[in-house]
Amino acid sequence: MKKKNKKYHLPVSGATNKISAGLLTVFLFNLPSTHTLLASESLCEIQPSSIIKKDTFSADGKTHLQSDKVELSQENISRFTGNVVIQQNDKRIETDQAEYIKETEQVEAEGNVRFIAADIQIKSESASFNLKSNQAVLKNAEYQSLTSRARGQASTIEIKDQSTTKLSDATYTTCDPDNTDWLLSASTITLDNKSHQGHASNVVLRFKDVPFFYFPYLRFPIGEDRLSGFLFPYFGHSNEHGDELKIPYYWNIHPQVDATITPWYMSKRGTLLHTEFRYLTENNSGILDAEYLSNDKLFKDTRERLHWKHESKPGLGWQAKADYNYVADVNHLTDFSDNLNSTSTTYLIRTADAIYNSKSWLFNINAEDHQILSGENPYKRLPQIILNSRYAIKNNALNYSLKSEAVRFEHVDYKVIGERLHVKPELSYPIRSSAGFFEPRLAVQHTIYNLQQTTGESELSRTIPTFSFNSGLFFERDSQIFSHNYLQTLEPQLFYVYAPYKDQSDLPVFDTSAYAFNVNQSFADYRFNGIDRIGDDNRVTAALATRFIDQENGKEMFMARVGQIYYFSDRKVQLPDVTIDSTSRSNIIAEVKAHPGNWNVSSQLEWDPELKVNISSSNQLGYKYQKFNFDLAHRYQRNTLETREMKLNWELNARWNLHATHLYDLRNDHIVENLFAINYESCCWGLRLSTKERYLSSTQTDRGIYLELILKGLGGFGIQQ
Repeated sequence: MKKKNKKYHLPVSGATNKISAGLLTVFLFNLPSTHTLLASESLCEIQPSSIIKKDTFSADGKTHLQSDKVELSQENISRFTGNVVIQQNDKRIETDQAEYIKETEQVEAEGNVRFIAADIQIKSESASFNLKSNQAVLKNAEYQSLTSRARGQASTIEIKDQSTTKLSDATYTTCDPDNTDWLLSASTITLDNKSHQGHASNVVLRFKDVPFFYFPYLRFPIGEDRLSGFLFPYFGHSNEHGDELKIPYYWNIHPQVDATITPWYMSKRGTLLHTEFRYLTENNSGILDAEYLSNDKLFKDTRERLHWKHESKPGLGWQAKADYNYVADVNHLTDFSDNLNSTSTTYLIRTADAIYNSKSWLFNINAEDHQILSGENPYKRLPQIILNSRYAIKNNALNYSLKSEAVRFEHVDYKVIGERLHVKPELSYPIRSSAGFFEPRLAVQHTIYNLQQTTGESELSRTIPTFSFNSGLFFERDSQIFSHNYLQTLEPQLFYVYAPYKDQSDLPVFDTSAYAFNVNQSFADYRFNGIDRIGDDNRVTAALATRFIDQENGKEMFMARVGQIYYFSDRKVQLPDVTIDSTSRSNIIAEVKAHPGNWNVSSQLEWDPELKVNISSSNQLGYKYQKFNFDLAHRYQRNTLETREMKLNWELNARWNLHATHLYDLRNDHIVENLFAINYESCCWGLRLSTKERYLSSTQTDRGIYLELILKGLGGFGIQQ
């Protein structure tokens, strides 16, 4: 028995949902049969699936004829009149009158002809059918897809065989019959199911009865198969690029390989070539994204960018990943990306991983490099080998785990480089009950360095044990607020950690930084993110939390928590250029969350009790009622950051929707990003008008107005100012 080969197909790219136009003669658009019904199509009056009944077809392979009256002639011609129905497998013919020749299985139908197949319904004035050869000609026809909202008319629909259909003087839309807002018309449309291609000539696209695009020739895919061709162009204008024009070309190389090639003309800069190449197999997938501009008129040099992302799953628990990024100059992302995160990137990462996962162990070999855009250059990991245990944690039992790594650090500048070997075995015994918990933990960290440096020793080592325990109690009582029953809890918590002091000033700092201070970090065993420094600790964290839980649905309606760390000794182990911390207590950390009705409130605060100042805070207020969502936020870090944020999404009704976002830098007094959009949606089309403002630098702000029209079942296009 042969094993069937699995087929793997790339997902349809967002770009392939566009219709193309221009001066060229070959184009691409989505065929009606590939149109996916949207939830918003509930706005439509007619749903295709409701047109036919379940018992429309017969499945016995025979031809069934019925009518009110039958006449038989000597030439073996049967004449049927009145409610004529002819059924054969997945075909059904309904008409006022018909002639049927049994020998040739030819049918001539006149008056209110209705032809129904598995995926289409056609109504016509008259029609000829050959049930043996599956050929048909229908005059003055109206068709309706039964798998999508596609419908239209044609002076003639000729079904030549099982795979080829030709429509003359045809139209196509996805709108309701009494509200045809947009319409595509063509002199001829030929559909070839064998080659999975369609052809159309002299195509005119109309919106609100106004013709606004003409296509001399269209070639398009049939069914799920995609076809190479040009996609809908983008055209607009911006202060940074001048007049812009993009003409994407989609290349369907293979069901598992495709590419989208986009020349991007900018009057102020030149023409940038953007290529997206994708591949997908049973065990591999990836994308290669490249940009090239020969000579930027403003930049006065060549512009290049490359991004390759790959993932492989060969099986047996193994996995491989790669992520490579490159730009020819540090301003490339700022100049050519409209993504706020991309423009604020300080370095591009380049990684490769070989990973093995089992039920109990994780093994990872990693190599990591970077391209610096701004700021300091981090160390390279060439390579890093990680072996960690993955045993499930058991309550009221002894647990053990192991974390280990071996890594080689290198740097482009002449800094301390070398290898680091680290092993961390750990034991814990968590005791838990409904009344509370107590979890002691003992870990030992042993690290060996083999360094290359101009001064100091080349071989260093360090062994530090760490002991901690986390404990808490749960107290509960029934409460009633405004005649509503709640379960109130009181949850005191104590966390203690001890690690002896060991001088580590001679050790390098490859990848270690101090943790940001927050509520969760107060209960962490270690002060540093990374293992080049293991902090000396002798501290206890005391915290108190209370919750109000709705006894009807179990939902947490209110939570408040406050905590502080008390130190029993100075923290001598610090990162370079950081002085010893001799404070006896930390700042106070507090957080509050509440969900009164449709409101959502959350707040976090770090307060310095000695200076009596706010060190950092984050406050959020949200409101949600039916289809109205509104969020406000304020974020603050002393001497570093202060922003305000706003988000609004309001579905006014089934057709109208408002969306707005606002991000403002209060510290530097400038807008970071503003966006406002209003959307209108009908049964078969949608319109989106939006404005966008984005801060690029102290002397540069990007502003734009966008208008996008979406014709459902055809595509979308728009302009930018």
